[in-house]
Amino acid sequence: MRTQPFTRTATVVLNGSGNGTASIGPALTNEKWDVAVASVKAATNTAEAICSVSAGGAFIGATTWGSTGDSTGNFSSPLWPGALVTATWTGGDPGAVATLTVQGERTVP
Repeated sequence: MRTQPFTRTATVVLNGSGNGTASIGPALTNEKWDVAVASVKAATNTAEAICSVSAGGAFIGATTWGSTGDSTGNFSSPLWPGALVTATWTGGDPGAVATLTVQGERTVP
């Protein structure tokens, strides 16, 4: 097994109501992510989105700065294949590209 730093991103185009969800997580068999931080941002911020972040189904944090950008580091458990970091934006600019960026260490076989 080897451990290495990683950065992964997932994007979504916010719908006509300014809502959208982006998810990302480990995919390889026996891959483990120890997430240090998840950051969220949208391409435009005329309407500032609210964004909530969860990991493996557990609530991690929420921000009223989902468009201009914010981050959280409240991750306490590692993620294994099938568990996702998910960011959900509401009330942002329709058509804006929203980005979830996850950073930490990954262990792979």
